[in-house]
Amino acid sequence: MDKPSRSRFRILCCVDGSDESYRGIRYAVRMGQGNDADIFLLYVRPVDQGLSTGGMQISVARENMLEWGLELPGIKHLKRARDLLVELGVMGDDWERNIVHTDVAGDPLGDNTMEYVGSEGKRIGMKLMVSPTVAGGILDQCEIGRYDVTILGASDKWRSSYIASFLDSSVAETVANDAPGSVIVARELEENHGHLICVDDSEKALETVRQDGLLASRCACPISLLSVAPDESKVGWAQANVDRAAAALREMGINPSEVYTLTGDPVARIKEAGENYSIVVMSAAEKRGFRRFLRQSTSYRVMSQASCSVMIARKLPSLSK
Repeated sequence: MDKPSRSRFRILCCVDGSDESYRGIRYAVRMGQGNDADIFLLYVRPVDQGLSTGGMQISVARENMLEWGLELPGIKHLKRARDLLVELGVMGDDWERNIVHTDVAGDPLGDNTMEYVGSEGKRIGMKLMVSPTVAGGILDQCEIGRYDVTILGASDKWRSSYIASFLDSSVAETVANDAPGSVIVARELEENHGHLICVDDSEKALETVRQDGLLASRCACPISLLSVAPDESKVGWAQANVDRAAAALREMGINPSEVYTLTGDPVARIKEAGENYSIVVMSAAEKRGFRRFLRQSTSYRVMSQASCSVMIARKLPSLSK
């Protein structure tokens, strides 16, 4: 699973034992339908997190990390995630299994990966990873695996394990800003309410429409389009934005279920509207200048303040040449 194929759609689900992380897995199952899609589950354990087991149990965990009832950090969460995938019919008990262990300096458990492969080539991977920080581990895995979508819950368990300054963001927000692929920050993530794509007049927004058109098609999710005019004088501008986005979707054979504009503060209006959808889709902020200014972008502010799930959209690696 750490050697990605460009022709396959790949989803990374970050597991922490919270309800949001398991809701994220359910959504990944819907998005990852078909034998061309692989799902990878990740638990990151900070390297300084104490282990309550002896050397013999560590050795057993390396050999068969999900079959034993060991109280190793992350094992029980990954095992619950695997059981959920079996329950949802994504994988069977008879799938071929491979186990890989990688030593990590200063840690007795190291990195452990278990991969399941179905008869038609679908792959389910599970990794217990060691890293100095949770966010750093997730971002390392994102770089290694070139995932199309990374899903993680915006729960307290994803808070950084140290505080460097008052500017530190949550793990979810850090990953959403720095990951190479699209990131879904899951809050009360529910299926069947569709995607709300927020657009402006930029080419980046139009690319986001096309990217999410492909993602939403995988899970048969309806798409709505929204552009927010800051004041009445910009209503025509906002209407032109959604009309252009709708035309781009129709060129892909996708008919948007709703196309509309709102007027007012973009962050407030998007947060309000987003409560009626499964996911609000935003373009990634430009990475220019000092990092602290990124947090003033509309996409970052919506992601950090919204009560619903938000996706920061980027180019899909599975379509890259």
